[in-house]
Amino acid sequence: MKETNASGVSARQDPLARIVELADDAIVSVDRDQRIVLFNQGAERIFGYTTLEVIGKSIDTLLPARLTSVHRNHIATFESSPTHSRKMGDRNEILGRRKDGAEFPAEASISKVVVGADIMFTVILRDVTSRVHADEQIKASLREKEVLLKEIHHRVKNNLQVVSSLLGLQARSIEDQLTRKKFEESQNRIHSMALLHECLYQSDNLAKIHFTGYIQQLAEYLFRSYGEVSDRIRLNVDLDSLYLDMDTAVPCGLIINELISNSLKYGFPDGREGRIMVQLRGIGDRMSSLSVADDGVGLNDSLDWTSTKSLGLRLVRTLSRQLGAEVVLETGPGTHFRVTFASEF
Repeated sequence: MKETNASGVSARQDPLARIVELADDAIVSVDRDQRIVLFNQGAERIFGYTTLEVIGKSIDTLLPARLTSVHRNHIATFESSPTHSRKMGDRNEILGRRKDGAEFPAEASISKVVVGADIMFTVILRDVTSRVHADEQIKASLREKEVLLKEIHHRVKNNLQVVSSLLGLQARSIEDQLTRKKFEESQNRIHSMALLHECLYQSDNLAKIHFTGYIQQLAEYLFRSYGEVSDRIRLNVDLDSLYLDMDTAVPCGLIINELISNSLKYGFPDGREGRIMVQLRGIGDRMSSLSVADDGVGLNDSLDWTSTKSLGLRLVRTLSRQLGAEVVLETGPGTHFRVTFASEF
């Protein structure tokens, strides 16, 4: 017995019909009344119907009941449009319904062709159930990893805060003021790193830190930690929105910690009042400029900051090399450091 297509033409005599019949994807054609006129083997395998069961029936047979009106409106709109083919559904994904009533996700496209006085619509459909299931598994795995990473950052932050608190307790038991200050400075450095992990824990993006918000929090913490000194000094911040990964954020955060701390410690002796300015700018080509300046007494003229053995400025030099950053001490009243480094913003 010869195989025939919907028009009664022998599939063995029509190579194109044979190709359509054996395609892996479902190929379903309907007339203007949306009655099925072609249903290939791919459609039989995907939907579970035989060709004889669906030929002449409404395309609604292959759709969830709640979506039939939407589909009909789509066909009507497509019929009057000047285009001859288009994707179907949101991101060319639709839902189909199998013979057993089960729904499944599918990718689909639709085309139209005039046949005599009639018009025929052809849908090419691919079952993407396995791909959607795999995507859901990947998303679930990513959600689990995000929860784990958040927990790690939270624990690292807590551990760093414990270390910071221990240093604070130790500092309070030390009578020598200079030694006590060294402990307090180390406490601030550890807090600057703990704050980065706290920012990541609270962020929706675990790969990058919103560095703008971090700078604001770090500067405010340092002002509080210096107590009476900071009461005489105003903080001005002018920050572009900038995101950094941890490899860049940690050294950059420590640089900011050292520069603001130096201004608070040395910039305003003898009860002087003034202000500290922190500015962050994106300057194109994935570069950023960080400026920490004060209008205090400035550095001693005899001090060469590029060779001094002061721990704070040595850290600035070392961390800048780690960042591949350029650091410039600008001339003028007060102290003004500008750090230029690679970033994404």
